[in-house]
Amino acid sequence: MNAAIKAGLTIVHTLLALFVVPLLANAQHDQSIWPRFRGPNADGVAPDHPGLPTTWTRTENVKWVADVPGWGWSNPIVSGDRVFLSTVVADEENLTPAKGLYLGEGVRKPATGIHHWLVYCFDLNDGHVVWRHEAHTGTPQVPRHPKSTYASETTVTDGERLYVLFGDLGLYCYDLAGALLWSQDIVPRKTVSDYGAAASPVVHDGQVIVVYDNLESSWIAAFDAESGKPRWRTARDETHAWATPLVWQNEIRTEIVVPGRNRNRSYSLEGKLLWEFDGNMSGLVIPSPFAAHGLCYIASGYVGDAHRPTFAIKPGASGDITPDKDFAASEFIVWYDGKSSSYNPSQIVYGDYLYTLYDRGFLSCHDAKTGEVIYAKTRFSPRGSFTSSPWAYNGHLFFLSEDGLTYVVKAGPEFDIIATSPLEELCLASPAAAGDKLLIRTASQLYCLTDGVQLDPASAARSQPRGRPAPAADIWSAVAAGDLDRVKGILASGIAVDARQPGSGATPLTTAAVYGRTKIAQLLLATGADVSLASADGNTALLIASFFAHQELVTILLDHDASPLAKNGRGDTPLSVVSANWNPQLEATYQSLGRALEVELDLERIKRVRSQIAAQLRDAAAP
Repeated sequence: MNAAIKAGLTIVHTLLALFVVPLLANAQHDQSIWPRFRGPNADGVAPDHPGLPTTWTRTENVKWVADVPGWGWSNPIVSGDRVFLSTVVADEENLTPAKGLYLGEGVRKPATGIHHWLVYCFDLNDGHVVWRHEAHTGTPQVPRHPKSTYASETTVTDGERLYVLFGDLGLYCYDLAGALLWSQDIVPRKTVSDYGAAASPVVHDGQVIVVYDNLESSWIAAFDAESGKPRWRTARDETHAWATPLVWQNEIRTEIVVPGRNRNRSYSLEGKLLWEFDGNMSGLVIPSPFAAHGLCYIASGYVGDAHRPTFAIKPGASGDITPDKDFAASEFIVWYDGKSSSYNPSQIVYGDYLYTLYDRGFLSCHDAKTGEVIYAKTRFSPRGSFTSSPWAYNGHLFFLSEDGLTYVVKAGPEFDIIATSPLEELCLASPAAAGDKLLIRTASQLYCLTDGVQLDPASAARSQPRGRPAPAADIWSAVAAGDLDRVKGILASGIAVDARQPGSGATPLTTAAVYGRTKIAQLLLATGADVSLASADGNTALLIASFFAHQELVTILLDHDASPLAKNGRGDTPLSVVSANWNPQLEATYQSLGRALEVELDLERIKRVRSQIAAQLRDAAAP
C-alpha cells in the first residue's frame, strides 16, 4: 500500500462532514437518489432528465473522475449530494479479476496478505473524498470467484444511515457523516465452488435485510436499522444463489422475494414464508428479481443449463404454488419462458418490454405483460461480454460491456444500436443515475457523467485507469488463449491443476490438447496433471491432441504414459480417431469444430499429419 493511501486511512472525520447530515436526512424526497443496487425501485430505470448523457468518452460529457484504490464491484449509490461505495485494498498483489465467461471453480485459497475493507463517500458535485472509513483490517478468511472481489456487495441507504455489507465478514452501519454506529459480524461459510458471497443488502421500514446462501447454513435475516440488533432470522434450504432480495410492495401487501435453486420464495416482513415454488431454476441463480406492471420477475440462466427460465408472478399467492405439469398453468404465474434468462446480468422492463442481456453479447425482447417474443437473441456489434446489469432513461437502454463499452439501444420493438461510448477499462459494476448525473465505476475509477461538459485537461491528465481489460481469469480460458504467464499465476493462486470445467468436464490439460498449447501442457504435466483424466464425453488429452493432429503434444503425452487405447464414451481410441479414412463427412466435422472453437483449422496439415500420428500410436500400443 502506498504512503498516500496509508495516510488517508488515518484521516479523522473533519468538521465539514458534520454538515452532510442535514443535507442527506431528507434525501428520499430528492430526485438525486439511487439508494441501492439497481436504483430506487430495484429495476435499473432512472427518472428522465435532459442532463443525463446519451453518449460519452473518457473526457466528453465527463464532469469529474475519482480514483478508487483496490478492487470492488459494489455499485455506486447516491443520496443527496453524496456518493457511496466500498472497496478492498490489499498490501500485496493477488490474482486480479478479469473479463470473460468463467465456468469453473473459484480460487481455492483465500487471498494472501493484509487487506483493508474500505468505505468511501464522494461529493456528487466535484468528486472529492468527503470521508473514508476502514471497516476491517486483516487477512481474508474465504476464497472468492476469480472474477469477483471482496467488495462486491452494493451499499444501501435509507437517507439517514449507510449500511455496508461485506458478505463473508460483516454488516456495518454509518451515519452519513462517516461515524460508525454499529456492526454485526457474519460467520464466513463455505460457498459453492468457493465463489464467496455477493448478494447486496436492502433496507425497508427500519430493517436491514441480508441473504447469505452457502453450503453450510443458509439464511435470510433482518437487523434493526437503528441499533443493529437482530430482529429475525429464517433458515433457507438453498446453496447456489447470489441474487439480491426484492422488497415487493404490491397492491395486496409488502413481501420479500428471494430466488433460489431449490425454491423461489417470498417472506413476510417478519421472516415468515408466504409462498414458494420449484421453478427448476438453473444451476447458479444470480439475476435479481424486480417488479413492473404489477408483476414480479424472477429468472436464472446459468449458461451450461438447458432450462434458463423467466417467470412473471402476480401478487396474492400463498403456500406452495408449484404447478403439477405446466408452469404456465399456475394461477399466479402469469407467463413463463424456459430459455430466456441471462447468467449474470439482471433483466430490465422499460415501457411495455422486458429486455434480457446475455453474458455472451446478445439481447432479446419480450412483451413484459404477456411474455410474447418481440425479437429473439440478437448479437451486439462490435462483440462484447457482459456482467453488469442494464439501465434506462430518456427513451434509451444502456448496456455496459466488460471492456467498458456502453451500447445505447433505442427502446422499442426493434433492436437498434444508435451509439457506443468507450471507457476502455474493465467494468463489472452496474451504474447509478441521479438527477442529471450518471455514475459508472470501472476497475480503478469512478466517472460522473452529465451532458454538455468536458473534463478539464488537468483532471484528464491525472486520470490513470488500470488499462484495458485482461483476458478471462479462469484457467481454461487462459490455456485456450495460450497465455502461459497467466496459467502460471492461476496455478500459483491455488487452482487445482486437474480442475474440471462444469458441464464439459474439461481439465486444463484436455483444453491444451484442443488448441495445441504445447508449452502450457508441459507446465501442467510438470505441475502434476493426470494424463489419464478425460472430459465428460470420455476424451482424454491424447485422444484430443491426436484428433486435432498436434503431433508434438502427442509425443509429449506418450512420453508421460498416456494410453493410446483408452476409449471414450463412443468407444473411440486415440488410434482409431486418426486411422479412419478421410471423407467429406469427416472434413465437415473438422470445419464445424473450427467454427465452434473460433479457430481456422489447417485441414491440409491435419490430413498430412494424421498418418504420422497413427504410426506413433501403433508403436506405443505394441506389446
